[in-house]
Amino acid sequence: MSSLLLSLSSKPSLRKLAQLRCHTHRMFSSSSTNPYLLYCVTHYGSSWDDINVTSNIHYFDPVKEDEVIVRDKVLPMELRKGCLVGMSHGWGVFKAVCDDNTYKAIYVTDYYSPRGSKSVKNIPLHPLGKPIAIQQQAITNAAMNCSPDQSNEFAVAVKCLGPMINFNRPGGKHRESGSVVFKTPFQYFDQSKVMYSKRDEKFYTPSFGGQFLVSWDSFFEEDMTGSELQELQFSNLPEFTQSEWELLDSCSKTVYLVESPSGQRFLIKWYAQNHEPGNGMAFLCRGTKRFMVFRQEEETGVMSYTEDIGDLCIFLGNNEPFCVKASSFPGLNPNSIYFAGDGCGDGYGVYDIASIKPRSFRPKSPSAFSLASLLPYWIPPMSL
Repeated sequence: MSSLLLSLSSKPSLRKLAQLRCHTHRMFSSSSTNPYLLYCVTHYGSSWDDINVTSNIHYFDPVKEDEVIVRDKVLPMELRKGCLVGMSHGWGVFKAVCDDNTYKAIYVTDYYSPRGSKSVKNIPLHPLGKPIAIQQQAITNAAMNCSPDQSNEFAVAVKCLGPMINFNRPGGKHRESGSVVFKTPFQYFDQSKVMYSKRDEKFYTPSFGGQFLVSWDSFFEEDMTGSELQELQFSNLPEFTQSEWELLDSCSKTVYLVESPSGQRFLIKWYAQNHEPGNGMAFLCRGTKRFMVFRQEEETGVMSYTEDIGDLCIFLGNNEPFCVKASSFPGLNPNSIYFAGDGCGDGYGVYDIASIKPRSFRPKSPSAFSLASLLPYWIPPMSL
């Protein structure tokens, strides 16, 4: 058999909120996986029409710093023409396309779960709204308010390239597509990412430079398409020299918003320089100059710079960002950021917030990261 390689290139009443809320009742334990980095999938079969196409899914375990492979997973027909565009709660958000490269459907799938060869769950959603042509080609990420394992009332937010975001829920009521499309008021959100806050049950998108937050209620309805814009204020900034500020100003920057298990929110700015001038920008370990972490002060828009997030680890990639407690997974480094940028190998690593030092992973298996990946995704701990 030949080998096919794929490099993983929404305010109703409080009563209704209570009815729809996704409850999280599971605690991570010894019966959970470690956080994993999904970085490559290899498919095997004579053609995409072959009923027996199977996959080996390649992960990296940052606790053991070694490769984990789940082998011989049968690839569902629904997922064979399309691509993974986001991941949240360990579930992939998958865009299936037609032969003319237009949207066919959006699926939520546990196909990429590291829990072994259990039967795959594919949940079809309504098609996305009708974004402009360039937005059909690029989606920055996706987020969910909870796992489909926890509630049938889960909601999905898909952030397109440009100032547009799409919300979807199985059985959505929107008369055209099941999606509610919002437009952000500024161009600063073109390449921004979306995340979900369990604390206040809202989806958030930080502006590309981190100056604004726009939010939407997660229990969106057809007649409730408004958003809220909040301007952020930054305090307790570090005392950099003029040359240090100039260095950061010369860097490319990407911004993330993440919420800890206790509900504390952080805004992270990743600064990197191109280590190969003339080539496209890549967020790699060797080009990383700094991560700046800001802790949100209570319910305000004040973000206070910090170099101490305690026992937490933050995981940043093309997935919805998440945090775990390092003490729950011996081997993880507390007060650290685990990042997955562009490319392979040097694009993956861990950053110590206190010492301001990044390092690439040093996998034990020589084969780890030998297969290229353009779009790596971190998967949070999942019950076995």
